[in-house]
Amino acid sequence: MDALTVAEKLCGPPTDADGAHATLPRESGLYAWWAPPGSLSDVSGPAHPSLDGLELLYVGLAQDLRTRVGRNHLRGPTGSSTLRRALVALLMSSEGYRTRWTTDRVVPVDADEERLSDWMRAHLRLTWAVHPDPPAVEASVIAELTPPLNQRDNTAHPLYGTIRAARAAYRASAGPRPQRTGWSSPRHDPVPGSRG
Repeated sequence: MDALTVAEKLCGPPTDADGAHATLPRESGLYAWWAPPGSLSDVSGPAHPSLDGLELLYVGLAQDLRTRVGRNHLRGPTGSSTLRRALVALLMSSEGYRTRWTTDRVVPVDADEERLSDWMRAHLRLTWAVHPDPPAVEASVIAELTPPLNQRDNTAHPLYGTIRAARAAYRASAGPRPQRTGWSSPRHDPVPGSRG
């Protein structure tokens, strides 16, 4: 299946988030997230070609569509979902999300992870297309559909700088990265007669 055919399938009738999780196949492919216009202030995407009141936000790929959408996107954690990180960044001021550091990245506090999942279920709709080799067509599909939240393979998008700046502000929102404590390498006393 070529990229244009995948793009056409992604522009088919969308399903609400809970319905999608129940019907998504456990196969590889690409998926597209849609939302009503105005769901994200200062961000708009291409209108759905056949349904009024929806615009494209993001296109992703998965080796297992059901697991990727259900486990990583709809339930989190935000640390493993590019989509969730973009949404938190764009919704921080309107939704009042609070953030914290994990060992290596900024994420919403637990209660706000749940609030983000609720927001996604209330606002987002999903389409998908099964494909045996999603990475082979992802860049071409993104170029064809121009979703605003994608950063990779989408640097020419007019909203690229806006999304990038929002994500940088999100990463800075939890303050400086904490220093690790108690992680120094163990001290070994030299063996007698050795050089230590």
